[in-house]
Order: sequence, then structure tokens, then C-alpha cells
Amino acid sequence: MNRFYFILLIIQLGFSQQNYHEEWYSADTEHLPQNSVKSIAPDKYGFIWMTTENGLVRFDGSNFKTFNSNTTGNISNRFLYLSGNTIVDSLKTFTEGYADNIIINKRKAIKIKEKYNLTSYDEYENLRFYTNNNTKQKFDLLHSKIKTQNGDYYKIEKDKILLFNKNNKKKTEITHQYKPNTDYFLLNNELIWLNNNGDYSTFDNSEKKNKIFIKKNAKIIYNHLTQQYFVYTDNEIFILKKATNKLYFSLLHQVNIPRQYTIKCLFYDIKSNKLFIGTDNKGLGIISLNKFSILNNFKKVDNNYYSIIPISNENFITAKGEIFSVNQLIADLKLNTNGYQFGIAIDKQKNIWIQNNTTLTCFFKNTNYKTSIKNEFKATIGSIFCDSKNKIWIGFRKEGNMKVFVATINANDPNSKPNYIRNIDKAVNYFAETKDHKILMASPGNLIIYDVIKQKTKKIPCDKNDIRSIFISKDNTIWVCTYSNGFSLFKNNRFYKMPIDNYSYLTSAHCINEDIDDHFWISTNKGLIEVDKKNLLAYYNDKSPVYYHHYDSNNGFLTNEFNGGCQPCSAKLENGYFIYPSLNGLVAFHPKKVNKILPTNNFYINEIELDGKTSYFNDTLFLNRNFNRVKFKIDFPYFGNHDNIYFEAKLDLNKNDKWIHLNDEKEISFTNIPPGVHTLYIRKLKPFSSTYEIEKIIINIPFLFYEKLWFKIFLAIIITSFLIIGIRLRYNFIKKKNDALEQIINERTADLISTVTNLKAAKNNLSQEVLQQKKLIGTISHDIKSPLKFLSITAKHLHEKSLITNDDNIKDNAKIMHESANQLYRFVENLVDYSKIFIEHKNLNELKKESIDSIINDKIKLFKNIAEGNAIVITYNNFAPSQINLNKKITGIIIHNLLDNAIKNTVIGAITIETNLIKNKIYISVEDTGCGMPDEIKNYYLNLQKNFETDKLAIQNYGLGLHMVLELLRLLKGDLKIYSKENEGTKVTIIIDDN
Repeated sequence: MNRFYFILLIIQLGFSQQNYHEEWYSADTEHLPQNSVKSIAPDKYGFIWMTTENGLVRFDGSNFKTFNSNTTGNISNRFLYLSGNTIVDSLKTFTEGYADNIIINKRKAIKIKEKYNLTSYDEYENLRFYTNNNTKQKFDLLHSKIKTQNGDYYKIEKDKILLFNKNNKKKTEITHQYKPNTDYFLLNNELIWLNNNGDYSTFDNSEKKNKIFIKKNAKIIYNHLTQQYFVYTDNEIFILKKATNKLYFSLLHQVNIPRQYTIKCLFYDIKSNKLFIGTDNKGLGIISLNKFSILNNFKKVDNNYYSIIPISNENFITAKGEIFSVNQLIADLKLNTNGYQFGIAIDKQKNIWIQNNTTLTCFFKNTNYKTSIKNEFKATIGSIFCDSKNKIWIGFRKEGNMKVFVATINANDPNSKPNYIRNIDKAVNYFAETKDHKILMASPGNLIIYDVIKQKTKKIPCDKNDIRSIFISKDNTIWVCTYSNGFSLFKNNRFYKMPIDNYSYLTSAHCINEDIDDHFWISTNKGLIEVDKKNLLAYYNDKSPVYYHHYDSNNGFLTNEFNGGCQPCSAKLENGYFIYPSLNGLVAFHPKKVNKILPTNNFYINEIELDGKTSYFNDTLFLNRNFNRVKFKIDFPYFGNHDNIYFEAKLDLNKNDKWIHLNDEKEISFTNIPPGVHTLYIRKLKPFSSTYEIEKIIINIPFLFYEKLWFKIFLAIIITSFLIIGIRLRYNFIKKKNDALEQIINERTADLISTVTNLKAAKNNLSQEVLQQKKLIGTISHDIKSPLKFLSITAKHLHEKSLITNDDNIKDNAKIMHESANQLYRFVENLVDYSKIFIEHKNLNELKKESIDSIINDKIKLFKNIAEGNAIVITYNNFAPSQINLNKKITGIIIHNLLDNAIKNTVIGAITIETNLIKNKIYISVEDTGCGMPDEIKNYYLNLQKNFETDKLAIQNYGLGLHMVLELLRLLKGDLKIYSKENEGTKVTIIIDDN
């Protein structure tokens, strides 16, 4: 029997765990000024204060701030104990020999100028301090005054105990027989006396109560500021509590081996569930009492766990075949001792299905899992899942070019063969089932939705989401965890990525569970993260900020690295407990029982470091212009995981200033702040909320005198005055100058009037000259053209008559006279038309639809007889529309001259006239087979076309015809091309616009 109890004890020790996290701070770690901590108490704001023999120390959960002779001007740095009241802002302390009197107010220590009054110190507090530090633990509290937190006090007499108010008026008294070694103390402002044997009584009910068991050789420490009564041994620390009008000692902390240090003072923070231990030579110890349980199989070295699943209301089973409760290992079925742990499922008959490489094994409940059946597959199994219809779903990994399909097995008949779903030919590593019985499958690159009833498949591209698990919450929303892209809400066939925490722990999210308060618990490679689902949905709707609460090894985990990539990747028991697998053990906890240390305390900003020197301010900070750097420090007491603090700051210098995330030091620095009144905003995200707590600081930096408004106004007045005077002087100068200019203008105006008069006369004269020219042209047309025409007709008649005679001289002379008269007539007619054009130049740009055929055919008729006389054949080809926008008179003159030149230079040959319209350009070419144009003449006309200057005209050498053509083309902004070869002919092309 004794051997049985010994084995049971060994088993219990094997299952026992260290349910606390221990941290130590000392002078060796440069946190404390000295290793002897004599007194510990919180202040009104939540900071922890402690006295040492080398300074007074304030602790905010991460930083220690020391107040000593360098900061407060103390004579001595050997502080004794804290006294006063923790509820109101009235803590105080003093140094050895009462050399210095220090008060703690508004989160800082201040030396009072008055010397310490020996009659003002609290004798009871003084006795408690020395009793705590006395290992003999003797009490002599007769005549002691014990103050409550509201100012009343009890007085201990030999035969009675009296209660006075803060004005020293007696309120009541009870009969009481004082006994030495009886301890008197307050618990929740109620006076209690406790004897060494465990008997105790209270002032409100002085009758003897039940006994309290106190271990032999146990020592007592009473924290009079927090009214906490501790009893401790070498291995245990107890705190006195009251419930149902009874007192009892509750175990706070226990170690397996005796402590190697002496406890001097204790403080237990109920909110953070932390025990602060002050020692004589080891500094400060902080014990975090955890609510997370770590489960291991003590018989195995490898406690690396993956898939787990509930097997009953209070128990779960691992993929190794180990059955655990939330406290310990129940049984080891050894179902999968050496295989993979990435998949486990339990069907409706409680049969256990475990995957291992390419094998799926079903262990039968009716034989207590001692018999099994195996299914062998060609591909490695990726995941297994049992749906609501008791069907086992099997996904496979893609290896090489092997084709894989999702398979199912009817769990009602485990002996049935697998059924392959051919329209799902993708690798699957996770399954989930919606309330409408659709199966969701995580596949590389896709989320597959399979409608079991319709047997239809929909594939949604995953983009960057390498899905590791799928979670369907109580409201039927779908969430996916990924390996490297955080986690996302899947809605309306789209993935909505949730924000990552400030430290990017959620980048690799493994698994999600939802508690009764609609909070998600997400496992990662860097601990466990809790978030409010409402907070996430608010982000989805309006991009509100999200608060993430982080738990890590400081909460009792053996490792921060949780495991994923398996199914199921966590378990939720019906008793409310969550289980998560990790690299070292299984983490079990109840969300309601987890001690959440939330950053709910107020934060304060009234301390700065200005160019290396510390100073304090209230709401408004006044800075000189000559500072280099100012650092704002945030006072914020928080004793939880500092990853849960979200501070941001913004200085309103510009409209587009953005919020800056602050680092762990909770401070922000600025340089070169411009003068003026600015507001510094600092905000903290509230726990499990989308709102902020905001504090603002007014920063006032004075302007230099020349930057102030009055100086600018004065300067503006001076400048304005100078401007007015300058403008006036300039006005007078300009007026005088304008008067002189006006005189000059009047004189020049008179000259201009005279000039205009002369110009008008010249204009009249010019008009008379133009009129005379018109009359001259009319006279030429009438008086010259008519005789010339008659002469030409007569010469023609003579020529025709001369052909009858045989006299060759008469024939030749008649022919010459006929040709000369006809040529002279054409020249005069051409010249007259040319002159009319320049006199009536206002009509040059008046274009209208004209028949090009009519113009050219008229000219051909005019030269027909001459051409036939020279044995010339004239051909006309029109490739343009019959109606073209042009000036008929100018075009006729140009064609007349070109055709005339061609006939003159051609004998027994051909002349071809072509017209064309290309891209709003009219092309008219006259090509002959005559003697050709010498290069000298051709170059002359081409150069003249580029630079038409009348003083360079050589009409006497080259005739008037082409000069007229060039001049008319210049007026029409046309172009001329000449192609000629000696003895072969000449082609002249004119190009004019059709618009």
C-alpha cells in the first residue's frame, strides 16, 4: 500500500507544472539602485513604489525610476518604509535618522523643506515595519493606534478597544482583554486580532471564530498600506482572505525547493495577479500567477503536439493517441506513437481516425480502440475531416505529376471503399462544413466550395492567402488563417484581410477559436492572441482600429511557438476549455478564467527631458527658443504584456500630420519645433475597442520680438508709410514727366495730322492714278486690242489668199504678218488680263467652283491653229473632279502662258496637259516634246521662285510669261516644279490649294 501511494505521488509530481512566471530585478541587472527592498506599496495611479537603502524607486511595469539625492536633494538615500494612504494621493516616506521627509504626490517624490516631526510618524506603522523585519516575530501592540483608510482609527487598551473618528471623537468601544503576542491588523478596514494558535476575532463581532491553520515556523508579513496579511514558509506564501464571514489562508505561491533569500516585504496586485516580493539581498521578485495549464506526457521526451480533438465533454485526444483532461494525462492509447500527427477525426460511433503518411487507420470504439482497419492510398494524406452526415473527407498532397482527387468514406460502414470525387482534382490540406452543409476545402491557390447536394464545385482564387485553417464562427462568418498573410474574413466570395498587430505576430496565424463573449483566440508562432470579433467586423465596415491582446511565455507557456498546419489545430471542450498544441506541450485554459491584464489605467504626460535634463509641467509646456531636443515621457502603469500597449502621437504642425506609433519606451522626441502654440496629441487604444483615450499637451514656444504680431504690424505700418511716400514722390515725378511727354505728343500730333493730310492727298492722287490706269487698260482694250484683232484677222485672210498665188515671197510675208499680228494680239490680251488682276487684287482669294475642263479647253482652242501650223498635237487628261475651287481668271492666265511657252518651243511634236486633285492640292502640268529648257533658265526660275525679288527680274532676257506665272503663284501661295531635258522636252507643274 505504501508503495502504491509512493507511485501515486511520483505520478502527481510528474503531472505538476510551474503555474507561474518568475522575474527578478536587482542592482546587478541595473534596474534597482540597491538589492535590499524594505517596503512595497502602490499609489493612487497604479504605480508600484519601493524603498531601498540607496533610493526610492517607482515601477510602472517595465521601467524603474529612482528618486535620490541627485533628483530630490536628499541628505541620505537610505529609505525606510512607506506610509500614508494608497487610496488618496498621500504616500510618504523618510530616510534613516529622519534626515529627509519625502512625500509622493502626482507620481513623483518631493522633498519637504520642513524637518521630520518625530511626533507625527505613525507608531503602529513603525512597529509593523520592524516586526516584518524581525525573524522572531514578537508583537507588542498595546496602546497602538491603527488607522483606517477613511481616517478613523482603533486604539488598543488592556481591557478594551476603542474606535475614534478622524477628529479624535470616540465612536464606539468594545470590551477586550489584551494578550501579548496577539497580532492586531486591518483587513478591508475591519480590525482583526489573531493569536499564534490560529484563534481570531473581529471588532464588529468580537466572539471567537473558527481557527485558522498556521504552519509551524511560518513567518508573518503585514502590508499596512494595502491591508494584506501574508504568512510564508520556506516553500509557500499564503494570503489571508475573508469569505462568508470566515477567514482563511489562500496559497499564492509555492516552490519545490526552499528559497535562498529572505523576504522583507510583500504586495499582491489582484488586478494583474502578480505577487511582488522584496528581499534583503536579491532585489525585487515578481511572480506572475498564471491561469494557463501546460499539459505534457511525463513519460515521453518529445512533447511536440499537432492535431487534437475532443473525445468527451471534458477530455480530448491527441493524434498520438493520448487522452488528456484539462489538468493531466488520463490514458495513453499509443495509437500513433511514431507517425505523423497532422490529422485526426472522430465519427458518430466515437471511432478514431488517424492519418499517417499514405495510411488512414480507423480505431474502433467497441473494442476500446484495440482493433482497427486501414485504408492505403497512393498519395500522402493532407487532411481528414468528419462531417455532420458521418462522412470522412480525405484530402491529399500534390506530389510530382500525380493526379489527386478528394475521397470520402462512409463512417457508418468503415469497411466501405473510398469514393473519389472526380471534379475535385486538387490537393486539400483543410476541411470545414458550413451550416447549409457545404464543404469548404483549403487548396494551394484556391478555396474550394463543394455543394454536397448539387455536387457542384466553385473555386475561389486565394491570391496571397496560403490557407492553413478555416474557421466558421457562431454567426456563420468564415475566417481563414494563412501561413504568411495573416488572417482574413471570407465574404461574398472575397477575402478581406484583417490588420496585422504592431509586432506582426499575426503574419503567420494558425488556428481560431471563439469564446462565449465572441472573442477570437488565435494561435501564432509568437504566442496566443485574443481579439474581439466585433472589433474585426468594425474594421471590415469602416477600417476602425483593432485591439489585439497578446499572451506569451510570461503567461506560463513553455514556448511561444504554437503549432499549425494540421486538422484540427485546436480543441474546444464542452466545459468551456480551449486546447492549443505547441512545440512544447499542450496549452489548456478557460477564457473566462484567464487573468487578463488589460491596459486600462490612465496615462499621464507631465515629464520631459529637455537637452538631457528632466523637468515637469502641467497641461501647458513653455519652451525657450534655444532648445535642441525635447523628449516627452509617458507615465503609464501596466504590469501585463507590453505588446498590448498601443500608443500613438501627433504634433499638429501641418494639416497632413500623421499619427506616429510609439516604441516600448513610451516616449517621443522633437527637434526644431517652430515658434507658436502647438498641440501634442497622444492616444492609447482602449482594450478590445476601436476607440482611443486621448491626452493633449499645449506647447508654447515664444516668438522673438521681430516674429511677434505687434512688431509685424509696426513694421507693416513703417513699410506702408515708406511706400506711400515713395508712391507720392514717384507720382509727382511721373506727373512732371507726363506733362513734358504731353507737350511732345501735342507737337508730334500736329505733325501727324499734317502727315495724315498729306497721306489723304496722296491717297486721292493714287486713286486717280489707279483710275487712270483702269482707263488706260480700257483704252488699250478698246483702242489697241480692236485694231490688233482686226489686223490679225486681215493677216489671216491675206495669208489664206496668198496660198493661192505661186509667189513664195508673198506667201511667206503673209504668213509672217499673220503670225506676228496674232502673237501681238495674244500678248496684249494677256498683259491686260494680268494688269487687271493686280489692280483688282482684292478678288484674288475669292475662290468658287469652276470647270477646269472649260478653262483648259478654251485655251486649247485659242492655240489650236498655231499648234496645227507647227504640227503639234495637244492632248488634255483630267484626273480631277470637273468642278474645283479656284480663281478662274488667274488660272486661265497661268495656263495661257504655260501653253504659249510650250507651243513656242515645240515643232512637230506633242503637248500634254494634265490636271489632278491630291490631298486638297490641284496639280496642273503642261508637258511638251520640244527643245527643252536650258539649265541656266530653269535654275533662274527655280531660284526666283524661292526668293522672288522684282529687282532681280530678267524679263528682257527670258520674257514675261513665266515671270507672270511665278508672280501669280506667289499671290496664290502656290508652287512651281520644272522638269526639263535638252532636245527631249519640258514639263512644268503648278500646285495650288483647293480651299
